[in-house]
Amino acid sequence: MGILQNVKNRLLYPAAYAYVSMQSDLNRLKSIGKKDKAVFAKPYQGEKILLIALFEKGEIRQDILHLLASAKRQGIYVLCVNTLKIGNPSQYDDVVDCYIEKYNFGRDFGSYQTGFNYLYKQGMAEQCPRLLMLNDSVFYSESKNCAFLKDMLESPVEALGGTENFEIEHHLGSFCIAFAGNVLRHPKLRKYWASYKCSDVRPLVIKRGEMALSKTLRSCVSSPENFRAHYDVAAASAYLRANPDVLNSIHALVREDVNPEFRSFSFGHVSEKVVAKYLHNSASLVGVNLEGTELEKLENLPVHYTASIEDYSRFIGASVIGGEHVGEALTESLRSEALYAFLDFFIKGSQVHQNGIFLHRIGLPFIKLDGLYRGAFSVRDVETIADDLSEEQASRFRRLMYARPFGRNTLFGWKRAAFERGLI
Repeated sequence: MGILQNVKNRLLYPAAYAYVSMQSDLNRLKSIGKKDKAVFAKPYQGEKILLIALFEKGEIRQDILHLLASAKRQGIYVLCVNTLKIGNPSQYDDVVDCYIEKYNFGRDFGSYQTGFNYLYKQGMAEQCPRLLMLNDSVFYSESKNCAFLKDMLESPVEALGGTENFEIEHHLGSFCIAFAGNVLRHPKLRKYWASYKCSDVRPLVIKRGEMALSKTLRSCVSSPENFRAHYDVAAASAYLRANPDVLNSIHALVREDVNPEFRSFSFGHVSEKVVAKYLHNSASLVGVNLEGTELEKLENLPVHYTASIEDYSRFIGASVIGGEHVGEALTESLRSEALYAFLDFFIKGSQVHQNGIFLHRIGLPFIKLDGLYRGAFSVRDVETIADDLSEEQASRFRRLMYARPFGRNTLFGWKRAAFERGLI
């Protein structure tokens, strides 16, 4: 971002925040007196519950319908809270048990609040053994839904997120959290939902919603081990150690490093560490520096294409003295450094944005639909994920992703300032 643009954004931001806040306050006034409408509700018989917040108009997206169908096949009670209107809700009664429509105020946490308060009011929370909370801000992959639902709803972890987020402070991604029955019925969680104050201002929703909910859940669980993400850094480490073929070609499963605000893993980082730690020559021992004409001689050195750890190991092995004897040790060192470097990047920021390609490959069924818009994904990243989907799903996924291009390239004026600071 240019210096002038940065200054302009800082000057416009207070006005942008005031405008967005005013819109939220006006929407709050409009919501007064508009009651939530339970369009239909089947009897509840103590099943595990899937609560999903929707923003769907006319009809429900196909990827979501497949998710709901997967849930029903596993005997899960499906409760949907929609802030828009569907033309004929009853057409979905084979995959939805309870369908509620509410006024569009409060973003996803407004819908979550409606869903939880409904569960408490109807007495469903008293019987529920486990609940999974999801929303439609992500795209659901058909091939991975069933296993993931089973993992989340059969896990003994009392508060289990799909992914975690290390921005500002550690918290679980609110688009996917599973609650054990004892947490669902905990007085502190009941109080949280009863007192939650809705807003359309994104930073406020993140603070009051996502972060405050994680704090509440930490206080509800019986031990620290019962608050974590299913796909945390430990899970990533275990998977890569058990699947060396994936680690060998890990470069293909990381984001393209095109946005300085979302730094990604690079094989270049691994290369630098390996050279510094393991590769030496006699000139370095006596402090000889290559200058002038000596550096010019390096311009004609051959360039090698390396697409994996094994490729890079063979390249280095052929370049060092005694390479035929150090090959195995060199490859192991490269594997270790690649693993450390990847995990170091994995633990930074929002997992679902930072590591979406890798997580989807190893089993996470959802991809954040704002990935391209926020600058976390590039076109290359979108296409890489699409290649992992069925042909029909890939087409739908591309349309959804490309409908929201990078905000920095498409927004101007106050909207650009609001985007830069996460207001919109």
